[in-house]
Amino acid sequence: MLAAAMATAMLLAACGSPPHPSPSARATAAPTPSSSPSGPPIDLKPILHGLLDRNGVPPVAYVQSLGGFVVNVHWSDLQPVQGGPLAPDNAIDHAITTVRSLNSTYHMDLGLKLRVLAGVWAPSWAKGTGGPPIQLINPQNGAAGTIGRFWTSAFGQAYDQFESLLAAKYDNVPEIREVTITRCTTFYDEPFIRDSGYLPNDTALLAAGFTVTADESCQRQEIAEATVWQHTHSDIAFNPYEVVNAAGFVTTDEPFTESMMEYCRQLLGTACVLENNSLRDPPLQGYLTMYASMEILGQPLAFQTATASRVGSLENTLTYALGLGADSVELPGGYESLGTPASFAFTTHALAGNLPA
Repeated sequence: MLAAAMATAMLLAACGSPPHPSPSARATAAPTPSSSPSGPPIDLKPILHGLLDRNGVPPVAYVQSLGGFVVNVHWSDLQPVQGGPLAPDNAIDHAITTVRSLNSTYHMDLGLKLRVLAGVWAPSWAKGTGGPPIQLINPQNGAAGTIGRFWTSAFGQAYDQFESLLAAKYDNVPEIREVTITRCTTFYDEPFIRDSGYLPNDTALLAAGFTVTADESCQRQEIAEATVWQHTHSDIAFNPYEVVNAAGFVTTDEPFTESMMEYCRQLLGTACVLENNSLRDPPLQGYLTMYASMEILGQPLAFQTATASRVGSLENTLTYALGLGADSVELPGGYESLGTPASFAFTTHALAGNLPA
């Protein structure tokens, strides 16, 4: 049982949060994109600890059982105009107001993770950089979407400028603890997945100029771009890297994934949160080596479980995450039917006990 597995976990009492200034609703002026990394982040805000609602504000009955929630936002909604400012009164601003209200009401310190989606959620002007948008099919659900040439320098400059805008407005907001790295993505916030299993996807990428060398460079650059966040942790979702070679064949290169985990820690230090969004029971066999490497590299670590229909035993999945040393775990949608507020509160406290010595 989960309770038995975590009987020795530290139970941390939630405390009230200090007052904070209200988020600005004004548009933020566009800073000049950085041409080089800003240096390792310093004076970091606390990492997110505990279970998180991956779809936004948790149900009232579960608010006090979790450590925070995820704000899912699209680049296209935040910066609809090329080179323009962030949209005022956006979903991030609303989430900040909401979490402050919850913290005040329940005397808690809930935090936010920003999942800022690029890929098919990039603005049309960014998708058209360097050529027409690239048509892809999501192998998981058959949905069609278009992406831009994320591996090119022109796309990278646009993303860098957008990232600078976000950091300028939100890096000093204490409730925003983590933000995802998503420049080199397609349908989800997982930059090491190339939607293999559907040959037309590979053909479309190659026809648009995609190469493995350019893609690997993109992975390094998106991590370097995260140095504009000086007080906020940056999460990058790792999977065994899908290699699309010049002939359109797909293989996996897990050692490259490991090298990028090490690179992220070298460049960002403890601001780099190693994340995986595929945790389930039993774990995917092709991921076991990667999970072992994550455990060796150590905290901060974050996970998202598979969907409710694929997670298997949620109890076993959370126990496995605890064993790896996870700081936080995003619950599947519909988690209310998979556990009680009390059981999830226990797990949240156990995750909070996974602190470095």
